[in-house]
Amino acid sequence: MIEKNVNPAYLEKLKPENSILIMVDYLTGFIPGIKTIDAQTYQNNVSALARIGQIFKDRMPTIVLGDEGGFRGKFFDQINEFLPDAPKVERHTPSAWHAKEFRDLLEKYNRPKVIIAGISIDNCVTQTGLDILKAGYELYVLPDVSGTDSFLVEQSAISRLTQAGAVMTNWVSLASELMDDWTKPEGKLIGEVYQKYSKWGEQ
Repeated sequence: MIEKNVNPAYLEKLKPENSILIMVDYLTGFIPGIKTIDAQTYQNNVSALARIGQIFKDRMPTIVLGDEGGFRGKFFDQINEFLPDAPKVERHTPSAWHAKEFRDLLEKYNRPKVIIAGISIDNCVTQTGLDILKAGYELYVLPDVSGTDSFLVEQSAISRLTQAGAVMTNWVSLASELMDDWTKPEGKLIGEVYQKYSKWGEQ
C-alpha cells in the first residue's frame, strides 16, 4: 500500500526508455568554484556520468547545456570524449527552460523522468530543475556530480529541490538502476565504469 504522501511515479524505476540526462555547464572556468567535493573525485564522477550517457545513448538521450568562451572556458574533456554527438544548448539565463531549443528537445524526446547534474547545484541546476518540475516532469538530481562553493549552499539547494518534489540520487545508483541486470549487454560496461571511477573499484 502506497502512503498518501508518496508520488507513485517516483516508485517507477529509471530506465533508459523513460529517462533523459541533462548535463549542466561542465565548463573548465567553473571548476574553481567547486568546494564541496575534492577535485579528483569530482572529475571521476563527471567522467562516470558522461560514460553512462554514452553507454545508453541509443536508448536514453543526453542534452548538454553550456556556452564555451571567455571566463567560462571549454567543456570538460570527458564531455567531448564520451558525448561528442549530444546536442549542446546555449542559453543566456540560469534556467535552460527559457531557451526554446531546450524545451523543444524535451518535447521531442518525450521522457517523463529527467536526470540532471551540473555546475552549480544551487544556481543553474536548481533554476532549471524548478522549471522542469513546474512543467510536469519528474526530476532526479545527482549532487555527487554537481557541487558548489560551500556545504551550506549545497544543502540549501538540495532542500529546496527536494521540497519542490525532486528526488536525490547518485551516479552509482543511477548506473545500477538503468542497467537493471548484470547479464544485459550493458552490465559488463557498467562494471568497468565502477572499477575505473568509483571507490568500489579501489583495491
